[in-house]
Amino acid sequence: MAFGLFIVRLFLGVPFIIWGIGKLRGGDARIAPLIAKLDFPDPKFMALMVAICETAGGVAIVLGWPLRTAALLLGLWCLLTGYLEHRGNLTEFLKNVTMAGGFFALVVVGGGALALFGGDAPGILGWLP
Repeated sequence: MAFGLFIVRLFLGVPFIIWGIGKLRGGDARIAPLIAKLDFPDPKFMALMVAICETAGGVAIVLGWPLRTAALLLGLWCLLTGYLEHRGNLTEFLKNVTMAGGFFALVVVGGGALALFGGDAPGILGWLP
């Protein structure tokens, strides 16, 4: 089971690493106009924050630490971006909902034996699910 959960973490985390790095390498210019349409302040800065959060979240999922916190946040992220950016495209919207379901499943079952530090975060992060 531990190896199976590691494979699940790879399937869910690696795309976020790829998407985040792509945004860090200039792809943020593509999403800054989308963020501007949502009336957020400083769309370029927000696009950079999206890139950093996607990359860090993907790495946290792959490493399995802090797994439950990262999985919860990325699951909510998938639902939010699915609604805000993909609700007009049913396939893209359902892709986001499906990824959210995978992240929420990881919140429930944890990262398995192959998760860094057992997947549980120490300190204040350990209070989160």
